[in-house]
Amino acid sequence: MRKTDLMRLAVLLLVLGSALPGAVFAADGKPLAVVDSQRIADEYEAARDAQEQYQKFLHDLELEVGEREKALTAMAEEIESQKMLLGEDALATKVQAFEQKKAEYFQFRDGIDERAQAEYKAKISPILDQVTTIVERIGKEKHYGMVVDSAALAVLYLDPDFDLTNEVLAALARGDD
Repeated sequence: MRKTDLMRLAVLLLVLGSALPGAVFAADGKPLAVVDSQRIADEYEAARDAQEQYQKFLHDLELEVGEREKALTAMAEEIESQKMLLGEDALATKVQAFEQKKAEYFQFRDGIDERAQAEYKAKISPILDQVTTIVERIGKEKHYGMVVDSAALAVLYLDPDFDLTNEVLAALARGDD
């Protein structure tokens, strides 16, 4: 998961939930709990698959950019090598085709960020939403005052009894929402 998404998940994971003996308590007297989103990303198969699919998508985009750049370079080299041999009309036609291809390339490049964001949203957001729903449900059932994502925030000490990651992973494995 990207750092910004971990921070988003940390904010989403600040929910109400259940009391534990000896727990650290929020201002309202409810205990605090943690979830490790990085562990969920590492151990939950659907999250790993979504991340792999997203990385493959990015890799394929990079390959396409490279192919388009090679095609432009080849066209430019061809024009340069033939410009003395071609007639004025033939040269103008090749230059026009090159300019069209270059415009298409820049249009493609301009849309990459939007395509990457849309793919990320399609692949990763459903996992984040599922984790958030499960954490909120567990938090409410167990009356936690707050659940913090330990992967996104600095935690100096953590009592393992407050870690809900195993419960979230189990719920994900069962297909709970």
